[in-house]
Amino acid sequence: MLLVIAICRCGGRGAEKRYQDFAEEMLRRRYDAAATMCEGLSAQDLAQLGTQERIGAGPSMFQTLFKSRFDVQSRETSGPDVTLHAVQTVFFNPPGVESARPTMYATMQQTTTLRKSGGDWKVVRFENEFQKMDSWTGRP
Repeated sequence: MLLVIAICRCGGRGAEKRYQDFAEEMLRRRYDAAATMCEGLSAQDLAQLGTQERIGAGPSMFQTLFKSRFDVQSRETSGPDVTLHAVQTVFFNPPGVESARPTMYATMQQTTTLRKSGGDWKVVRFENEFQKMDSWTGRP
């Protein structure tokens, strides 16, 4: 019984890891790389959902991007699909700010549906909504 539970938990973590990797590629505007993690979504489709394009003035306001923080708030399972409702916190420096630490952040509310296909988790649906942006004084 314990073995079965451990396998199920690892599978769920695999979906979360795939979502996080996918969201980072989307943030960095690497739509071709993100599309390889999808089923039924092209790089062109993904460019329409781009994270930088949804934050403030768009890509021109990002001089330096730092690694994101993720908070998976809920998970739903429906047949072969796993839907994650999560917040991606994007840490960055705007143009003209030279700092080894981020000075600003933005949060994105994301809903991502993944399906196991050929042994890998694939993104089959992605919603990406800007929530807020502010200055950052902590550590990412």
